[in-house]
Amino acid sequence: MRMQDIASSEPERMNHQPIVAATLDNPLLGAETEIRQLRETVATLRAELERQQHEKQAAVQAAIVDASHEVQQLRLTAQHLRDALERLKFEQNEAVQKAVAASADEIHQLKQMAQALRDQIEKMRNEKQEAVQTAIVEFNIENTQLRATAQRLRDELEKQRFDMNEAVQQVRSDSAQEIAQLRDTARSLRDELERLKFNFADEVQDKDRSAREEAAHLRATIAALHPQLDRSHAG
Repeated sequence: MRMQDIASSEPERMNHQPIVAATLDNPLLGAETEIRQLRETVATLRAELERQQHEKQAAVQAAIVDASHEVQQLRLTAQHLRDALERLKFEQNEAVQKAVAASADEIHQLKQMAQALRDQIEKMRNEKQEAVQTAIVEFNIENTQLRATAQRLRDELEKQRFDMNEAVQQVRSDSAQEIAQLRDTARSLRDELERLKFNFADEVQDKDRSAREEAAHLRATIAALHPQLDRSHAG
């Protein structure tokens, strides 16, 4: 019982004693008094009921307003998360596009380098063949000339013919050494080309592995964000 009800009931109890005494003397007066008290009690209860109903409606309205504010905040939070997710997807796509473009540019440069090396090797091979052919032609011409000279001077220049043959052998030896050097150079260029191809394959595999690892990390981040979004929607 509230303090106000207790305070209001005290005068009624004090006034009730003379009323009871009067009732014993006059039953009609007692009945009217009781009816009046009952009406006052009914009015008091009606006022209290209306007040409680008003407070209840006010509390319901306040709860509705609070719930509306909370729903609005949750919607804003969900929208922020959606925006962050879209921004993350855009940044991820942009990073992938940049990585692909960088890889394509590097592959193009390596192809150009390989083509330049092939052209250089082909050029050196042609130059080597031309040098060999020139040496052969020059040797044949010289040999013919020497044979003709030897034929004409066989009797008088037998010793010179022997010296000439030694010179020819030296030319052959020098030509063989030059050819061997050119072959070693071609072999070194082929080995260098194979090494470049192997290094290029390793770089491509490393970049591909890095791209897959980054994609897996982004997928894990997105998967971690999904439960948070679900909890935000459920809340």
